[in-house]
Amino acid sequence: MSKQVEDQDIKGSVLVFFVKLIGWLPLPVAGSLGHILGHLVWMFAATPKKVTLKNLELCYPDLSEHERRKLGKASMLETIRTAFEVATAWNQPPEKLLKLITHACGEELLNEALEQKKGIVFIVPHFGNWELANYYMASKCRLLAMYKPAESAALDKMIYKARSQNTQMVAADRRGVVALYRALPSGMATGVLPDQEPTVKSGVWVPFFGVTALTPRLVSKITNDTNSIAIGFGCQRNPDGKSFHVFYEPVDADFYSDDIMVSAAAMNRCVERIINRDPKQYQWEYKRFKRRPNREPGFYK
Repeated sequence: MSKQVEDQDIKGSVLVFFVKLIGWLPLPVAGSLGHILGHLVWMFAATPKKVTLKNLELCYPDLSEHERRKLGKASMLETIRTAFEVATAWNQPPEKLLKLITHACGEELLNEALEQKKGIVFIVPHFGNWELANYYMASKCRLLAMYKPAESAALDKMIYKARSQNTQMVAADRRGVVALYRALPSGMATGVLPDQEPTVKSGVWVPFFGVTALTPRLVSKITNDTNSIAIGFGCQRNPDGKSFHVFYEPVDADFYSDDIMVSAAAMNRCVERIINRDPKQYQWEYKRFKRRPNREPGFYK
């Protein structure tokens, strides 16, 4: 075993210990601890703070600097809160956690799709509590999801065990894509991340909040190639801070266009509508605009 692998295993085992420790707590309590820690992260984590404020400047140019800083801090608190809640989600039964979801908005979209017996592609950005979103999707559909293993074997074992309780997991590689192409025509569903930057070869340059962004081709391609139905989806925190509701967001008709750029742009508009439900619940700390077209200077330097 190499020194690097050994170090990763040690760090992973320590992380698993703390994740399991937090995982014993009720989810609202874990979230409250994360919320408190978020204040410290906002004060001392310079890079995530800088990235958050730059993203908000790009996506909400009409906000004042004071408004962006206020929103940025609220977003950081939500992100750390969600991270602590995820520790609970990985260590407690889904049926227990699903009791925290008070209601569903727009579920007729799902029911109509199920009646058509087509595949369903859920567009699920990093908004709200995405682990609870996964559990809820799996309670309604036969769900298959692509999965990228964690570097630590101990952490990977814990995450895989949690997510595979009610979801069929496949590798996030070519074999996984093939599995999706086979599963969707049989009426299965999958959840996909629309807001992670792909490689240049795997993406197209289309607007996201008015800013040209490298956007995945895969979501549009796999939906249209398998004659599936796309639905935006998320799990949003309620005002009480302790419970959640899920919602379904329709995609524009343009999403089903044969033109990949038209389709990808429609997907981004769906993601924008989801984020605008409550912008502080989106993970703005991610470098969404890291790559730039035509060798334009980067935003995060």
